[in-house]
Amino acid sequence: MPRGRLDAGEAFAGVEIPWLILTGTRDEAAIGPQTVESRLAVFPALPSGQAYELLLNGAEHSAFTDRGLPGDSGPRDPNHHRAILAVTTAFWDAFLRGEAAARDWLDGDGPRRVLAERDRWQRK
Repeated sequence: MPRGRLDAGEAFAGVEIPWLILTGTRDEAAIGPQTVESRLAVFPALPSGQAYELLLNGAEHSAFTDRGLPGDSGPRDPNHHRAILAVTTAFWDAFLRGEAAARDWLDGDGPRRVLAERDRWQRK
């Protein structure tokens, strides 16, 4: 852990708002000390209730943008954009608009229906 930074447990234990974490198995930051492991440490550190994590298999940092970034190592998976759009829209509809159907979709099997077999969806 970089000097002067809290570990994930200390940093996120007091979260009281809904969280949606989006990352990929190859989501390394080109700038800064972020690694896949440091990104994956956040979800377990969040308190239970209204916390979600989408882990896209093979997704690099640029999977969450409209264009590639310098250093990308391969082509994008076209299903990643579809999954990101579905999950983020449902999250905003559930927690900003108060739509019960969107919350039910997030808490049910909705996300799994738009993900590839090796992607991971977690909630707590």
